[in-house]
Amino acid sequence: MTAPDPNAQVVFVGYNAAYLRAIDGKVPSGSVVVIEEPDIIRKRELQDAASRFDCLDRIVAAGYQQSTEALDLAVELAAERPVAAVVPGLEYAVPATAALAEKLGLPGATEEAAQALRDKARLREVSGAGGVRNPRWREVFGPEDILDFAGDGPVVVKPANRQASVGVQLLDSVDAASAAVAWERTSSASEYEQVPDRELRWRFLAEERLEGPEFSVEALVRDGEVIFENVTAKSVIEGPHPVELGHLLPAPLDDDTQAAFATAIRQLVTSTGFRTGILHAEWILTEDGPTLVECAGRCPGDYLIDLVDLAYDTKIRLTLIDLLAGRPVSLPDTSRRTSAIRFLAAEPGTVTEISGLETARALPGVHDAEVDVVVGQEVRPWASSWDRAGHVIVTGPDADGTLRRVLDADAAIRIATD
Repeated sequence: MTAPDPNAQVVFVGYNAAYLRAIDGKVPSGSVVVIEEPDIIRKRELQDAASRFDCLDRIVAAGYQQSTEALDLAVELAAERPVAAVVPGLEYAVPATAALAEKLGLPGATEEAAQALRDKARLREVSGAGGVRNPRWREVFGPEDILDFAGDGPVVVKPANRQASVGVQLLDSVDAASAAVAWERTSSASEYEQVPDRELRWRFLAEERLEGPEFSVEALVRDGEVIFENVTAKSVIEGPHPVELGHLLPAPLDDDTQAAFATAIRQLVTSTGFRTGILHAEWILTEDGPTLVECAGRCPGDYLIDLVDLAYDTKIRLTLIDLLAGRPVSLPDTSRRTSAIRFLAAEPGTVTEISGLETARALPGVHDAEVDVVVGQEVRPWASSWDRAGHVIVTGPDADGTLRRVLDADAAIRIATD
């Protein structure tokens, strides 16, 4: 990997502590600047965040969510110090990141592609036109539209431009009452710490409910060419909220299915006009082949980058910076091992006891086990990714063995509630 220019800075749009933690000590001291929403700096208490990471020089307050305010910083940032790369730190930062990179003449997604990735309705339009298989869908503006689209059949109701499964509803059947409830829950979903206080514009979709196993493709792209790809097998909880329960990668696939995903991700890159960066595309494997659920133009959450690094012996976050800086990168063609994550659940209520954490950490192949709740904390039913209670991460020589290990580690931890 080419050494970073010590005189250049890397600009992140959106504060991502996991990303900063992963690159701290591996990029020059004080070489990172983060642009973050003023309201989010206040809500997440990030005023002193620069003191938490050696690599972080400062956080600059500016709007970027459905705002062009961050673009006004381009000249100022470049005048102070050369900008090597602009990196999307968060889902809502993807359009502003692409626009800032274009303004600075740096590699990136392109504004057009970024806008499509942040709006599922636009993504459906452009990817479908490019040959990517999509479910039947329409934009909806109220419960009547949901009912009209679904009839009495199964349907998915979701925001078109949110994140982390927030507001997603799975309905087995639809009548006037259930359509009204689904619309209320979807349209009123909130993310207090993740969004600014100003009014934002949300759009909503109703989609055909697909049947089949779920997968994601993590891909690095340079100048419109896929240079690295991984397929992850996903599991989600049952019920109306399809929150992800676990991941296993690389997914154990036959050659034909692997080739179908390779074709699908390349069609997606071409149809959106995506140029350089990272994609996290989610799919359902139907009888007709991979069908697109959604796609993000930033590093995926759910520790997927950590899982990729464990399986392939990569450092994807550093590689992405090099890629967005126009530097050469080297990536493996195949994985070295298999990795998996399982998210911890607890019955809704007040946490009374947590046990088994050290037992889980001592099990074979366990790389990480964390509980994110404490005794006395209220646990809610899962409605989005923010509601999960912790995780375990493991590796193993093959898919079957790794799956057994992650389930054993999950079973070792008990979170009791009243």
